[in-house]
Amino acid sequence: MDAISMRYAESLFGLALEENAVAAYQTDMQLIQSVFQDPSFVQFFSHVALQDDVKFNVLNKSFNGKISIYVYNFLMLLIKKRRIQYILGICHQFQRLCNDHFGIKEGIIYSAFELSDQERQDIEKAMSQKEGLDVKLIVKVDSSLIGGIKVDIDNHIYDDSLLYKMETLKKELLGK
Repeated sequence: MDAISMRYAESLFGLALEENAVAAYQTDMQLIQSVFQDPSFVQFFSHVALQDDVKFNVLNKSFNGKISIYVYNFLMLLIKKRRIQYILGICHQFQRLCNDHFGIKEGIIYSAFELSDQERQDIEKAMSQKEGLDVKLIVKVDSSLIGGIKVDIDNHIYDDSLLYKMETLKKELLGK
């Protein structure tokens, strides 16, 4: 699945580069990803009993004029080739390619409590300075951390949680 998603994402990204419209395509793909997060949409467009014309009609009413014609045609191609079930993977891979193009790293902040937008932005700024790239983070609440935060950027973990500190202290005290 990842190989198929990556192949289609790379093709669309190449077209976005040719058209000098990477940011516009990225916005379009984010819209598509938000719509297809609902599994019923993927199921509808993947259903083999429905004629492609019915799917194209729904696609036209949903997206025509809201996204680039090339991205719209890309969706039609995925339906014709029976690859629409890979749309979320394609969107994810396309987003990664765009982030690489713009020098952005994505990551996750794990926090014991919900963070405000200002706190998230402060952490993004600090991590951007540390990484030397623009860092965009999403917040996930993990009450097991007890307090503090843990940041995961490309599988590189910065752990400043109370749970980690307690485990480290326990190891030191037990001599293990």
